Amino acid sequence: MTHETAKLLNFQAMIWESWQIWLAVGLGLIVCEVFVPGFVLACLGLGCFGGAIAAHFKASVELQLVTSAVTALMTFFFLRPFALNMGFLGNERMSGVDALLGRECIITQAFDSSSGLGRCKVDGDDWRAELLEREKANQATSGRIVVIDKVESNTLIVSLKSSSS
Repeated sequence: MTHETAKLLNFQAMIWESWQIWLAVGLGLIVCEVFVPGFVLACLGLGCFGGAIAAHFKASVELQLVTSAVTALMTFFFLRPFALNMGFLGNERMSGVDALLGRECIITQAFDSSSGLGRCKVDGDDWRAELLEREKANQATSGRIVVIDKVESNTLIVSLKSSSS
């Protein structure tokens, strides 16, 4: 084998088929999605996978482009909203004491009219509580339901639940 033949064989070994190029671009876009919010690059990457499938079946370049575009649009309109709702993006879930805001709890110890302090139970945990409207402390009896308005340190700030709700 001559030197030129060896060079030619090495050059031919470096030529990629079109489906491999589509696949590499798709994987590159999906990797780039890690650094960019919104799940847009991942949709384009999945579109490239559609082009790779078309190229694997020896479709024309035009059909590869159309397949890639249609796949990208389908993933953008159908998969992206689903992915965003599943927590890839959007509102963060509240946790810890922040998750208590707006929740209802049961009074376990009646509220003192002078200090406005009492105790409430939420999910089996007994908390120190302060009644927001101290003038209604006589109505805040054991067993009554109150709503958590805010949390300050280890104290729940609560208000009486209106009887109409």
